[in-house]
Amino acid sequence: MGFYTSEIMKGAPARFKTETQRLIYQALENAGIEYTRIESDPGISMDDCLNIDKAFGIDTVKTILLTNRQKNKFWLYVTHARKPFITKEFGASLQIPRVSFADEELMMKILGTAHGAATAFGLLREEAKDVTFVMDRDVAARESIVITDGDPCGFIAIRNENLFQLLGKKPILIENPAECE
Repeated sequence: MGFYTSEIMKGAPARFKTETQRLIYQALENAGIEYTRIESDPGISMDDCLNIDKAFGIDTVKTILLTNRQKNKFWLYVTHARKPFITKEFGASLQIPRVSFADEELMMKILGTAHGAATAFGLLREEAKDVTFVMDRDVAARESIVITDGDPCGFIAIRNENLFQLLGKKPILIENPAECE
């Protein structure tokens, strides 16, 4: 059986799976920001993302929550879905000490999402107010991106300028030196 993706839809889902998902759609509606969305099988692997890319005709992005050793500073990094991520290179780009991936407990506490559903929209949460927003320069230069809606089965296509407007901030832009696989 193939990977399920719905038709492209407008508007919020009929019911929300998480409080973060409700917050995202409510913020989009309140701001009058246009977007499209699909529902799918869980989009976890790179192969899954290729199916989601095909449904939208736009590349998905990978969103990673990182933390320092003390777990008191956080970075939300939006990068290419198919580029490798190397923590040492990320830290060097921002001139910060080595970072590591936030565990599931921190993801839930800060973004209100589980692994596989990290999203820049999580920065709308009060718990994420001190998280530093970072994005690959060439991802930020795209007109639109596809990103989860806080659930691994929900994806939103949105213009970058609208995402930045909704979040009320622009990301720190860095170069991802890793080559595409």
